[in-house]
Amino acid sequence: MGYPVRLKESVLRQVLQGNKAQHEIAGEYGIGRSTIGKWLKDYRQKGNIQLNSQERRPKDWTAQERMTALIETGSMSAEERTGWCRKKGLFTHNLDQWKKEAIAGMSKVPGGKHSEEVKALKKENLSLKRDLTRKEKALAETAALLVLKKKAQEIWGEPEGE
Repeated sequence: MGYPVRLKESVLRQVLQGNKAQHEIAGEYGIGRSTIGKWLKDYRQKGNIQLNSQERRPKDWTAQERMTALIETGSMSAEERTGWCRKKGLFTHNLDQWKKEAIAGMSKVPGGKHSEEVKALKKENLSLKRDLTRKEKALAETAALLVLKKKAQEIWGEPEGE
């Protein structure tokens, strides 16, 4: 797939400024000197950097382009699909990933019955938690009163009226 256009432009800009030697720039960017030489030759012959139209990264493809690619390659054999991907600068695993993402996106139904049920269950869960907390507090209070009643009986004895 080659190097990104911005990298080529940056490298060529530095080479043409002449502040650094080509081998220094090549080492700085991790690019072979012969590659820089080829870029320079192309630039001098054509006046610009030869852009490969297929040089985009897979993540730069729009959702519509991805869906179109999936439709185009859907009925192809594995060999045809690989050839198509090679022409477009992709790998078959990119198409597989896009297919998974498309299926996952379609399986989510916003605002459907499922989300309504989830909201109702969450509301019921919150209500039950509040009720449980209230009852736990009441039980703790009742237990404390019973303990106090027993202690009072031990200290003062049984009430006379009973």
